[in-house]
Parts: sequence; structure tokens; C-alpha cells
Amino acid sequence: METKKRVGAIIIQKGKLLLVRGKGFKELWIPGGKIEAESEEECLKREIKEEIGVTIKNIKFFGEFSSPSFYSQTFTINRIYLGEINNNPTPQNEIEDIIWLSKEDFINKKFPMIPLIKKEIIPAIISAGYF
Repeated sequence: METKKRVGAIIIQKGKLLLVRGKGFKELWIPGGKIEAESEEECLKREIKEEIGVTIKNIKFFGEFSSPSFYSQTFTINRIYLGEINNNPTPQNEIEDIIWLSKEDFINKKFPMIPLIKKEIIPAIISAGYF
């Protein structure tokens, strides 16, 4: 199975976690994408600008999460960072919707999410006291 490296951003404002939904998909995930010929931080900045039209700053490594890809026959290593944004994000390019998820929304399973987000990343964010 092919392995891919991906970076993702945990962006929390006013107690809510920013999640995105790609065009043609029903599940939510955190913004980010595949690392190309660039550093992880450069990739994260590029992907956030391309996906939600804002600049990310104060980037800090949060953790690494690995799993089979939900959408393809690959294994994905996800390098996840905490970050902040100043402006209001808006869906760009392949992103159809932005959801600000509350902890209550997560507990009540209000939105479908890819398993890695639902079972590992959000519980880790809660465990670390960020959400």
C-alpha cells in the first residue's frame, strides 16, 4: 500500500473547531493536504490559503496520526498542527463548506466525519484541553 504524508490544521476560535467538507463529499475533515516539494509549514500555509482563503500563523506541532485513507487505497501519515487565523475563512477551490464544530456538536454526532477525525484527532484535542 502506498504511503502519503499530509499536514492538517487545528484551528479553534470561540470554542469551536474549523472543519471543511470537500465538493462531492459528505464527511468533514480538518483543512490541509498532501506535502509536495516543500516543508510541512510551507505546505500548511499553502493549503490553508488554497482551501479557505486565509493565512495561518502561530503554527505549533500537535501530533502525528496514521491511518489508511478513508477515500483511497493508501496509508496516510497525518502531521497535525495548531494554528490561528485572523480573517473569516471562506470555501475556496475544492472546498464546498466550512463548519465551526462545537464540542456539543461532536458529542451529539451532528455531522459525519472521516474516522480519523472522529475517533483520534478530536479526542486528542479534547484530551489536551484545547476543545
